[in-house]
Amino acid sequence: MTGVGGASSGPTPTPVEVRGRRPSGWVALGLFAAALVALVGLSLVGQSGGRPGSQAAVATSTATPTATSSPTAPPPPQPGTPPPRVAVAVGPVPTCPPGSNPDTPGPVAQARPFGLSGMAGLGRMAFDRRAGRLVALAGDLASLVETWTFDVCTNTWTRMRPDREPPPGTYGLVYDVDSDLTIATGPTRMWAYDLEANTWTEKGGGPPSDTGRRFYDPVSGLVVVMGDDEGDNTLELALWSYEVETDTWTAIRESKPLAIGPHYEFFAYDASVDRLVAYVRACPYCENVDSPSPPRWARTWLFDLGTGVLSGTSAVAQPDFNAGAWGSVPAIAYDEAAQRTVILGQGHSAAYDATADRWETLYGGSTAEDWWAACGTRPECRQLHFMVYDPVNERLVVYGGFLVGAEPEVELDDVLAFDTRTREWTVLLERSSAHPSLP
Repeated sequence: MTGVGGASSGPTPTPVEVRGRRPSGWVALGLFAAALVALVGLSLVGQSGGRPGSQAAVATSTATPTATSSPTAPPPPQPGTPPPRVAVAVGPVPTCPPGSNPDTPGPVAQARPFGLSGMAGLGRMAFDRRAGRLVALAGDLASLVETWTFDVCTNTWTRMRPDREPPPGTYGLVYDVDSDLTIATGPTRMWAYDLEANTWTEKGGGPPSDTGRRFYDPVSGLVVVMGDDEGDNTLELALWSYEVETDTWTAIRESKPLAIGPHYEFFAYDASVDRLVAYVRACPYCENVDSPSPPRWARTWLFDLGTGVLSGTSAVAQPDFNAGAWGSVPAIAYDEAAQRTVILGQGHSAAYDATADRWETLYGGSTAEDWWAACGTRPECRQLHFMVYDPVNERLVVYGGFLVGAEPEVELDDVLAFDTRTREWTVLLERSSAHPSLP
């Protein structure tokens, strides 16, 4: 294993072994059409993946959520009993070819995408579980979009050069396991990428509102996107599910509005408990939001997609994480191997065990306010980076971002792996010395 700071020439790239495709969700829907007719009155989630108890609007590309705004953020609900461990299977896992060494850094001189980090470009990532590769959109915001993949067995970037790519704009990527497609949700249109065929297909319009938070729900087999209905000092989230085969959106009606407070929410789907985990850092009631030092709190919330119930927890991440200062945000991802939701950045890393309702500090200081001054060159000392789970090697992959405290602010293009169980970092691709920094 190569630790942070080490490097060596990587082996000649070899293709990853890809397991055969499962029958698509559309075929499965055809087989069960008669049963679905009898289930019209049930919720969308119940129709698609057997979730009982939720209520949903009829599928439509123009559905409107029923959540309404409230003038102030409500007090948090009382913490409940942690949910039981259920360990939902997210999807198939490919393996690296015999003889490959995923811990060996890839060639440092290889071509790599530009403009993947934060506000510098279109940067979004998803992990194609059947191909065993990261899929990324890169380029600038105005005129250029490029499709790239990163092989986690050889640690090499490849520009895919499909015949057609999404037009310029801000896109978010999420891999749909059931359909074996990477879905790009954009400001006006949806796109679907088939890595095996190397083709992008233009779909219909996006959800009526989009906060940029999107997930794959392995129970329903659908993509879930959060929209917002922001009132005075309250962000009320509306959930939408997307079925790529029929190109339709459905508004998921919750038991109550998802009013969790303003600003700075980080979400991940936790398969160990079948819940969305939300880490929220904001002012509790926002009466003093315009004051120089408004009161702050950090809380953890769980949302049950099956019942529509949002519940507060007693867990508070230590160290806590700040956000919103010109985009200086950490990254969040679910670690399937450790069965923890992990937040990393700003000099810190912490993992949340939903079944125990407990945050564990993996690395870092005690407060969000001291991270800038105390941060150095450790991998945690970055912001606006991307982090996804690599099921092939059972670890998190961190790409790019900006080194905090550097003058001028340097955009990073290295690729690192983090094993949260051992707390060890591995260099997959060292930073390119020729990579430009922001002015």
